[in-house]
Amino acid sequence: MLIICSVHAAVAFAQKGNDAAKAEKARKTEIKKQLADAKNNLKQNTNLDKTEAAMTKLLSDSLNIRDKRLHVILLEALRKQYQQGNEKMYLKQKVDTVSIVMTARKLFLAAQRLDSVESIPDAKGRVDTSSRKDNAEMLSQIYGNLYRGGIIMLNSQKYREALECMDTYISAPSWPVADGMLAVDSARYRHASYISLVAGSKAGDYDAALKYEKSALEYSPRLETSLQYLADIYGERKDTARYVAYLIEGVDSFPKSQYFYPRLVDYYSDHGKYEKALDITNRVIEADSTNTLARIAHQTLLLNLSRYDECISEGEALLAVDDSLAEVDYNVALAYYNQAMVVESSTDLKRREKTKKANALYRKCRPYMEKYRALRPDDKDKWRPVLYNVYLNLNMGEEFNSLSPRSLP
Repeated sequence: MLIICSVHAAVAFAQKGNDAAKAEKARKTEIKKQLADAKNNLKQNTNLDKTEAAMTKLLSDSLNIRDKRLHVILLEALRKQYQQGNEKMYLKQKVDTVSIVMTARKLFLAAQRLDSVESIPDAKGRVDTSSRKDNAEMLSQIYGNLYRGGIIMLNSQKYREALECMDTYISAPSWPVADGMLAVDSARYRHASYISLVAGSKAGDYDAALKYEKSALEYSPRLETSLQYLADIYGERKDTARYVAYLIEGVDSFPKSQYFYPRLVDYYSDHGKYEKALDITNRVIEADSTNTLARIAHQTLLLNLSRYDECISEGEALLAVDDSLAEVDYNVALAYYNQAMVVESSTDLKRREKTKKANALYRKCRPYMEKYRALRPDDKDKWRPVLYNVYLNLNMGEEFNSLSPRSLP
């Protein structure tokens, strides 16, 4: 029985070897055929896209990845396609700009892969990068088109393509195949980083957006926009520390912006950090005293900090300029109302004196809250409890009854 099993195993092993040999032969035959077709296409400048597709497919097989011939043919097919597109543009013929730009990028990638294959030592340890110089020269001539193409892609809302162009533009100078021939323009580098930030954010690819974060911030003409995108990204990622840090930087650099301050003050207020919110609000008002939004927020923060007299004073100043600010009326009303609550809870006053002082404050509260009610009739949850208590304490029976559930519209 053991002999029989050994015979079966030997037969299976031999069959497996035969199958592998047939597969290898078929692979080499296919490569030979495709190379012959490709060389004919290149010679006649026809079917270049099909040649590109054929070489790309062959190179997707790990067994073919080191076949230099395939890389050379792919690179040449791309070069000729790019050349044909440029000629059409020169002759002002109809041409697919996106295709030309992306072909330029594919040229860079194909040259890099060829150079990587050439950089692998042979059996004797020798390395032959003989094509590097010529390829570096070719890439240097089209390098600037990656930058211009990335701008075109962004303006065309092709965010993934814009990302790819700018990533290649930024990283290519450090590739061995570049051979030091790609001139890096620092201003363009910063602008390309900014475009990567915007395109990555638009595409929802935050890792790509943040890849060149530091240099994007160095592009001063769009610093405000960069800070906004970065705050948005870190906000989406729930990275609170960086989110807040970029909002603070935004407020410090652009105190008049309508983006940074509202988000930062909301964050501080939502987390009960009213003193910090007040500090940042003071800085914004100092930069722009006409910022009504900041002044209303300032008044609200004074209310939250129980600085009632200051809240009332600021509210009256705001209403003197614009008496339609409902939120300001509400804040003034609450300041008087809360002061009345403080008086009522006092243990230092006699009952009659306490009632007298509290009612005086309720009377001051009433017109502001009634005005808020007129301006915001649907906000019943805000004005009804206060007016209910005011009318009750001031013995205003008719007004009190008007707040019963049946009486309310």
